[in-house]
Amino acid sequence: MLTIIGPSCALGADDPLKKLAKQFDKITAKQAGYPSRVARECRRFPEGDLFPYVLPAIAYANITLADPRRRSDALERMKRLLDAAVASTIKEVKPPEGDLAKLTSYKKHGTYLGQLNMALGYYRLIGGDKRYDAINKAISDALHKALVESKGRPLESFPTYSWTFDTVAAALSLRLYDHNTDSARSASVIRSYLEWMGKNGIHKSTKLPYSIINSAGKGMKLPRGCDLSWRISMLAQLDAALAKRMYEAYVKSFWLDRRLIAGFAEWPGGKGGRQDADSGPIVMGIGMTASGLGIAAASSTGDTKRRDSLCTQAMEFQKLIRQLGSTSPKMKKALTLDGLIKSKSDYVTGFLYGDATLFYAVSWRPLPFK
Repeated sequence: MLTIIGPSCALGADDPLKKLAKQFDKITAKQAGYPSRVARECRRFPEGDLFPYVLPAIAYANITLADPRRRSDALERMKRLLDAAVASTIKEVKPPEGDLAKLTSYKKHGTYLGQLNMALGYYRLIGGDKRYDAINKAISDALHKALVESKGRPLESFPTYSWTFDTVAAALSLRLYDHNTDSARSASVIRSYLEWMGKNGIHKSTKLPYSIINSAGKGMKLPRGCDLSWRISMLAQLDAALAKRMYEAYVKSFWLDRRLIAGFAEWPGGKGGRQDADSGPIVMGIGMTASGLGIAAASSTGDTKRRDSLCTQAMEFQKLIRQLGSTSPKMKKALTLDGLIKSKSDYVTGFLYGDATLFYAVSWRPLPFK
């Protein structure tokens, strides 16, 4: 029986966390079954071989923080998810001899290494064994070294470009590593990154971080909702006051109430860009990814009213898509991202990638840092 303590959606029998936990318990029950499902259903999504593993893994850690009775079962499921995430990261990063424990640099792969390292940190945090320790150490050493050398400037997400969001995950992974190893090694480089972003990476009119910067460190792309909702929920683990200020600015420039639906826009004021695989469907300016992950942002900053509203809406997502999609072929095409989303009734959101994201969002919990 899942017991929820503290920040979560409180919707009784329709609580999305309970539904998603039950669902992921079922689909991660077998070692090979879940990766096969991910390969079939998520390969066309951004980092579709990574996020469907690390997000549920973190959700299971959060569930254990809420209810320690789930620890043994959660750790077994996390191992399956993390093994798959390690394999995907090896394929993407290509470490020496195919061994992440032999990394000596981050190879401009902040996305895969930061996300995997964060999930490995959660595994150790809730009492996981030492099976990933060598990998965790090597990645942490590489990311720490890279942030020292960058003097706080965001790391490269991939060898070809940089989303400023990805360094938040890397920073949180280092904070987890320090906590788990009783160290404070990375405290100064994390602070340097947060200070650099505060001085150089902020869009003036919204007071929110640019989503992409150029090689000179100048803002190139407007702040985005899918980025900010997730960013704020991680930033709250590093600097709660900063996360709170960012969230207030986020609500001011991105929150939209259209009566039929309410949520966070993908672009400031609901204008300025098109939907894509990162944003998910955009309905009346409201981004589905921004609003789903917005549950975590609201939880992490104490906005229980918006959190519960977004949770209720998440449970109605499939119904909303069907209703709006029936109005015209053009609308249906837009709401399914040109057929990328193939709605299935056994998922809360209608598709696996969406459920993995929502599972993380509704499970969010503060970490027991000192």
